[in-house]
Amino acid sequence: MIGAGPSGLAASKVLASRGIPFDCYEAGSGIGGLWRYGNDNGMSGVYASLHANISKESMSFSSLPMPDSYPVFPHHTQVLAYLESYAETFGLHGHIGLRTVVTSVRPVEGGGWEVTRRSRGAAEAETDRYTEVVVANGHHWDPRLPDPAVPGTGVFEGSAVHAHAYRSPEPYAGQRVLVVGMGNSGCEIAAEISRSAARTFLSARAVAHVFPKMLLGRPADHWAVSRAAVLPRFLKDPGMALLLRLARGAPALYGLPEPVRRPLAAHPSTSDELLVQLARGAVTAKPGIRSFGRDSVSFTDGSRETVDVVVYATGYSLSFPFLSPAVFAAPDGRTELYLRTVPPRLPGLFFMGLAQPAGAAFPLLEPQAEWIADLIEGEVLLPTPAEMTRSIARARERHDKVYAPSYRHGIEIDICAYRRALRRELRAGRRRARRADARRPDAAPRPAPVSDTV
Repeated sequence: MIGAGPSGLAASKVLASRGIPFDCYEAGSGIGGLWRYGNDNGMSGVYASLHANISKESMSFSSLPMPDSYPVFPHHTQVLAYLESYAETFGLHGHIGLRTVVTSVRPVEGGGWEVTRRSRGAAEAETDRYTEVVVANGHHWDPRLPDPAVPGTGVFEGSAVHAHAYRSPEPYAGQRVLVVGMGNSGCEIAAEISRSAARTFLSARAVAHVFPKMLLGRPADHWAVSRAAVLPRFLKDPGMALLLRLARGAPALYGLPEPVRRPLAAHPSTSDELLVQLARGAVTAKPGIRSFGRDSVSFTDGSRETVDVVVYATGYSLSFPFLSPAVFAAPDGRTELYLRTVPPRLPGLFFMGLAQPAGAAFPLLEPQAEWIADLIEGEVLLPTPAEMTRSIARARERHDKVYAPSYRHGIEIDICAYRRALRRELRAGRRRARRADARRPDAAPRPAPVSDTV
């Protein structure tokens, strides 16, 4: 297991509960992944004031709810405390090797994987062979900048930083700040900086729908898993557009143009404070950047602004530094994975958490890990590599009809559709396993499954 963030912890919990022996390696000195503020693995971009934009009910693992004492949208310190409690409750600490970086994962001829790791302070690396490897190293740690770079980037004499390095607004007080990107981080950072900055600009090539955290008296993420979420998309999209219009009014009220894309065609950007700061003029919306000057930025509408600092809230790359690109990579932000988990022609390699739903990802992690555990134990069998490859191609066609064609949306999923697909695969996998057993005269019959809950 590579990584002890939410994905690695969920997988560790399931494997431990099944009695499957495993090692979990974590580069940092503590568990929690991106939720550990100032994580010494260098991979956490959590800033001091960050609160979850997903409600505690939606964020909770099914096996352990967040405490009732938590607010609806917990602070990052509370999310980390919850993950620590999760690890303690299910006895996971003994399986986790902290301060250990996995440097290489190589397929071995004849089956299995050779894993090389280095413990911090150790003189030499160690290598072991494993039958399976679960990759759970996250997808919000490798900062992604505009590619190709904006013309004039090298000419600009002001400071530039990725949102991954942002921690607090104090260094930006009195500055003229440009935040690039209108995802969740861009919206929240722009709003926070605008309280003390001289000017704050928010640039986006494509204006996003900004969702309030509460929608008609409920956390907005609850709508993603409500009964309305199973409606066909041609009804869901106009329905959500109507809800947003009723809750926040027209984008023009905030100085924003009307978004081109439908509300559900892009990952939701959630912020209450940004709308207020836009309305009071503390944040000024700008279109995409055309070019940089020595101390200025030109935008695609022909306007130009003097700028001291640029904060790139431009997302993250999907990176697997321990895997050779010839083995596995996701150069365009898409993953060739069956049900976002299994590379068809790399037996024994699994990926956790590379699916981005509109709501919380936590509830999907344990079911995904249960499927992986079933595959490891042989309780279910996969389709053939050719069948999985065809299924991936069909899933990509469906994806491209729904979501924006951008790097950011390469792993976007509909949470309800994913759950249905995983339930179908569990049933089909058990049938394949039973057929395989029937061909072995000495095999005992498999017990019927207790449930297919996902």
